[in-house]
Amino acid sequence: MKKRYPEVAAKIMAELKSGSFRVGDAMPSETVLCEKFGASRSTIRGAMAQLEKLGLIERRQGAATRVLSTEPPPTYVHSMSATGNLMQFAGPSWRRVRDIYPLVADERLASRLGDRPGRRWILIRQTRHIEGQEVPVGWTDIYLTEKYADIAEEVSDYPGLVYALLEERHDVVIHEIRQSIRAVPVPEDQAEALGVTPASNALELRRQYRDGDGNTQIITLSVLPAEHYSYEITLRRQA
Repeated sequence: MKKRYPEVAAKIMAELKSGSFRVGDAMPSETVLCEKFGASRSTIRGAMAQLEKLGLIERRQGAATRVLSTEPPPTYVHSMSATGNLMQFAGPSWRRVRDIYPLVADERLASRLGDRPGRRWILIRQTRHIEGQEVPVGWTDIYLTEKYADIAEEVSDYPGLVYALLEERHDVVIHEIRQSIRAVPVPEDQAEALGVTPASNALELRRQYRDGDGNTQIITLSVLPAEHYSYEITLRRQA
């Protein structure tokens, strides 16, 4: 049976974005939310826990739940915990979409994606550009699950990250982003656009975007040439 709390969380997020609540406002009680959404207490608690992890609300025992933000942060930030943030390129940046087409993952592609073969995707191929640099900083192939193909053509003009567009257009909340990094040679079909020689050194960042049920809705593969890009993480001891 499909869990309802991601759907309820998405509806509450939509209300926050619409201006129904302001930062600092108290949220309705569990009883009121149960009646409003026709949901059980466990569903409401699951939805509120998801919103809390996104930094939208603050819950304290014996006190009203308060609104901390009316929309999720635009990016996830790297941390050494189960929740956190996705790195963005430093400085102003923009995308150039080069191609969009459907495909079915064969065994080789599925292995690269960390997913199952036979799955249908919409592939969005893009380069990412930053201020003051003539060549792209990297190439990203975005694999969008076929169910949400309707947003693919909007990506070119959308200033934010694709997962944020997905959340805006559909009742989906990206609950987790899993990232892995490995060294790879620059693929031959990307080298010219990136201004490097084929098979030169690069990092490949794979990100899997999962909803509250653990379903992967987007996978991205970013190739970042060594001569244009470096990767840095700061770890800070907590008091």
